[in-house]
Amino acid sequence: MNSRFLTEGEVSERTQISLATLRRWRLENRGPKYHKFGSLVRYGEEELSRWEQTQPTGGENTSQSIPVKSVRSNVLLRKSG
Repeated sequence: MNSRFLTEGEVSERTQISLATLRRWRLENRGPKYHKFGSLVRYGEEELSRWEQTQPTGGENTSQSIPVKSVRSNVLLRKSG
C-alpha cells in the first residue's frame, strides 16, 4: 500500500472540519483514523477517503417524508440589563 499521509491542516481544509473539532474527536476516539509519528499527527489519505464515504448523507427524500410536529418550550427567557 502506497498511502500518502495528510497533516491535520490538510484534513481540515479538505473536509471543512475545524482543527479544534478534529483535535476534540481524537481525544474522544471519534472521527477519521489517525497515526502518531512522535508528536506528529497524520491521517492516511486512503483511510480518510474510506471514512468520508461512510459518513451519513442528507437531503430531501420525498418518498419517506417525516411530518414536523410543533414543540412548545417551557423555558422562560429573562431580559438582561
